[in-house]
Amino acid sequence: MSSTHRILIAVLLVGNAVVFAGVDSPTRLMTAAIVLVLMIDLRRVPEVPLVVRAAAWTFLVLVVVQLLPLPVALRRLLQPGFAEVMTAGWAPLSLAPWSTIQVAASMVVVAGIALTTARMASTRSGLPILLGIIAATCGVLAVLGLAGESGAPENVLLIRANTGGGGVYGPFVNPNHFAAGIELSLPAALVLLAAALRNLPQPGSTRQRAAVTALASAVVVVVAVAAVLRSSSRGGVLFLAMALILTAGLWLRPRRARRWPWVAGVSVLLVVAGALAWTRLPEVRDGFAELFVVEGVDGNDRWDLWSGTVDSFSRSPVVGSGLGSYRHVIGLDKPATGTSILEQAHNDWLELASTTGIAGIVVLILLLVGIGVGLRPSRVRCLRFDLRYPLAGAATALVATALHEMVGFGLQTPVNRYLLAAWAGLIWGVWKRVDSSKMRERQRRAREQDTGPDEQQVLDGNVSDDVVIGEGGDLEF
Repeated sequence: MSSTHRILIAVLLVGNAVVFAGVDSPTRLMTAAIVLVLMIDLRRVPEVPLVVRAAAWTFLVLVVVQLLPLPVALRRLLQPGFAEVMTAGWAPLSLAPWSTIQVAASMVVVAGIALTTARMASTRSGLPILLGIIAATCGVLAVLGLAGESGAPENVLLIRANTGGGGVYGPFVNPNHFAAGIELSLPAALVLLAAALRNLPQPGSTRQRAAVTALASAVVVVVAVAAVLRSSSRGGVLFLAMALILTAGLWLRPRRARRWPWVAGVSVLLVVAGALAWTRLPEVRDGFAELFVVEGVDGNDRWDLWSGTVDSFSRSPVVGSGLGSYRHVIGLDKPATGTSILEQAHNDWLELASTTGIAGIVVLILLLVGIGVGLRPSRVRCLRFDLRYPLAGAATALVATALHEMVGFGLQTPVNRYLLAAWAGLIWGVWKRVDSSKMRERQRRAREQDTGPDEQQVLDGNVSDDVVIGEGGDLEF
């Protein structure tokens, strides 16, 4: 892995975090150019699970089908609910072809980032650098959020007009999108912090590096958590906490001698947190209820939007209305009330089903399988901490995002999509590294059987019973 890849990935993630979360057209064009350079320099496409390849090909076929001009009779057969608004003659299935092209192009960019980060994560030096880049992105987002907190609410970072409605926070036009960005980047700082703490007992320079890494990571964690709390994103706080609880089994692998101290420590923290939050519990309850309200407009709460989205899905259950067409078709089933303009379903998974139909749901399931296999607890918990912690961080980021997107649309912000792709690539890269270590170990044993163990050099990073072992750990943070 050349240093060019690492520099460009850092520029891509941190740069998009600074430049208004990458929502503007010039920023997207520059990002696409960077990804093109990354793919050219990649030379060889990294290995990804077979099910992910199947998802990619299915998605490609779906896009072609939605953009391919078809006769009106066939379109009425595939999209019976949209017959009333169909144009005569030959036309694409997508009711917003240009939006479909834009979404498809953005998915190509996401795929390029995932492949690049998979290649980085498969190397010994690339994995900690990738985690450092994501953690640095988290720190930049948090600092920008706190710095712009007292700014004019009509502008983003006092510069860009707020076109997203509601209050802004940092480089985002919506505090919930900011919280989604922290959800997707904070786990990297937690990974570096946890690994550094494990390396502190090591002697010499390893301990010095671990101390510096632990201090820097702790600062990022504290600032990021403070920024999320002050952003007033109730969903961000709730779903990040839920993700940490749900993935705790990947972070902690307590031995019998250490099990009760962990339980006691966590219990004390929960009791203290509950005591400190006791007087605010009614507000937390009310805040959770407000997660299902959009700007407090009567008739435009999330339940109304979701009901209209389900009706839109039923109009074309096989191929949907077309990627990116939601804002153009939702008015047929859920007209906006008052002065509101409905552009998102506030549930990315439901919106995806509405615009891509059953075919899009199949693509999503295949992707979830391709990612979930690499996060299976029975596999992850057998790894050393230097590989287990990155996978645990990926699980935390993905679980928090999956939960948050059930009531939001943070993944429609470009920088959040890029962070999600980076975590997916990290998962595939880590397991590629583990599989390569297993292969080297099998080859070494085969040579020992032929020539004897005394003639063989012991390789670093051997694998025994799915547990990566090596002197001082594979990663030095």
